[in-house]
Amino acid sequence: GFAWTPPGFDNKFVIRAGYRFSTFLEGTGANLRLPLNPPFFAESDITYDARTPGDIRVGFADLVTVRPTLDGPRTGANPALQGRAWDLNLRPQFTNQFNFATEYMISNSTSVTAAYVGQRGTHLVVPHEANQPLPGTGPFNTWAPINDRRPLARVLPNLGNIALTESSGTMWYNSLQLSGRQRMRHGLELLAAYTFSKTLTDNLGYYGCGNVASDGAYWQNAYDRRANYGPACFDTPHNFTVGGVYELPIGKGKAFAPGNRIVDLIVGGWSLNYFVSAHTGFPVTVNAGAHQANTGQSVRGNVRANYYRPLPKPATRTVDRWFGPVDTIFCSQNGVDNGTCSYGLPALGQFGSAGVGTERAPGFFNLDMSIGKKFYVTERHYVDFRMETFNTLNHVSFGPPGRDMTAPATFGQITNQVGNARNIQFGLKYYF
Repeated sequence: GFAWTPPGFDNKFVIRAGYRFSTFLEGTGANLRLPLNPPFFAESDITYDARTPGDIRVGFADLVTVRPTLDGPRTGANPALQGRAWDLNLRPQFTNQFNFATEYMISNSTSVTAAYVGQRGTHLVVPHEANQPLPGTGPFNTWAPINDRRPLARVLPNLGNIALTESSGTMWYNSLQLSGRQRMRHGLELLAAYTFSKTLTDNLGYYGCGNVASDGAYWQNAYDRRANYGPACFDTPHNFTVGGVYELPIGKGKAFAPGNRIVDLIVGGWSLNYFVSAHTGFPVTVNAGAHQANTGQSVRGNVRANYYRPLPKPATRTVDRWFGPVDTIFCSQNGVDNGTCSYGLPALGQFGSAGVGTERAPGFFNLDMSIGKKFYVTERHYVDFRMETFNTLNHVSFGPPGRDMTAPATFGQITNQVGNARNIQFGLKYYF
């Protein structure tokens, strides 16, 4: 990186730029480790009589151990095992970070900054279903059974899903970041920041995002990973924060009435701290959950709806119908566009055409504050009183709405909140 001040600006205007390259390998959780494959891992099953439970003195000697093999015949109508695999060409993640910023000093205590910040990630570690059934031939009702159409059905008939760990994921992050800072002056300190950004990726990773109605970790169609390229589960275009402190300029050590003990006792030493956080809603992926069986191929879920046109903005949004009336959103027939609907169910044997994150959940707003005062007993001894409020305005920030179009009764319905109700706490300290 470097910093440069144009001639004649007397260090009040600075241009900075930087670039960073890094590499690392992300973990994938305990569930996808190779030792969980047979013969290293075996399942045991036993049903105890409720009146005569197992005897701890014999340990697990009475368990019935089932040890099916991957290449053995099926023990039932469906495969009994699922496998874990790692790509032999697994590569560490490559991350390129770059930025360009300008900073201008308005006064000795006030400055503003504008910056472009970007990040490009390749070879991200992702899960991949490596034994997804292939589509059948002819009419859908004549397709062979789903497990007979798996690529490994002939050589490993007792093997169903395969969780393949590979490094094929990608991501892009681009942002405009603005900030302003007022250093402590006349009792006021302030820091405000605004970010306009976009984060795109083709996989949300193993750990996903909490309280977000995004897509799942596995691709809708294992043979079409590009169809999952869209907003990341944590993407929020507008993000604003402001925080600071304000001290009343009255009383001991202040500009007004610094020697008046009565004024200092009543109004001197009071300070206000505040922090505001607000951002637009996270992406919502419209799913077609009950259509999974009708694809004849999906074994990992995450089946999306068909997308035809943008969803009309409703006249009013409510927690029961965040996206508006359901009858204006869905097409009445599978795979048929009626010319006005926004979403519909895919045709039999097909995956949905909708991308990930095509809609948005409600935004978020929160204000935390604290008010405090120092009561001086002597020059060096004082009592510090503080009242802190979290979610001061008791503002409700709603969670993501229902997004399964095969459940019209709950589509667009919000049933949870993000954050807690207002909380007030008091503190009292004696300093000596």
